[in-house]
Amino acid sequence: MRTLVRIAAVAILATGTACAAAGGGDQALVSPGQPHAIISTSMPPGPSHYEVKIVWIDGKYLSSQGSRNTLWIKPGEHEIGFRAIMNSNRGPAMMSTPATSAMGKMRTMKLDLKRGYRYYFAADVPHGNPAQWKPILLKTEKGGN
Repeated sequence: MRTLVRIAAVAILATGTACAAAGGGDQALVSPGQPHAIISTSMPPGPSHYEVKIVWIDGKYLSSQGSRNTLWIKPGEHEIGFRAIMNSNRGPAMMSTPATSAMGKMRTMKLDLKRGYRYYFAADVPHGNPAQWKPILLKTEKGGN
């Protein structure tokens, strides 16, 4: 039994190491002390806007899978993948759609992020139709350093 536990522990560690070595969207992220732009989904949505989660950057999934609302990212061109949260009380109305859009419903944006700026994102739902949602840049502020 102990041998099985040890083998399982080694397998889990090896998988984690391989995933870390392979990288992910997290490679675009930096600490606040490094040159960065800030991308955020924490701004309150407005009319026809809903909350989004950032799930990948530059084609690679974040290990946090969208659990953070604010990320420090290297300045430069990035493609950001979003999922919409559309049946929450964080938007203009309740909708009878899944809580999070399915992976096939993920949408992306390409942006040239500038050092020292903060970018706020949301989901725009035209005419209240969740199938047509798209990520939008709500606001850009200088001073995200």
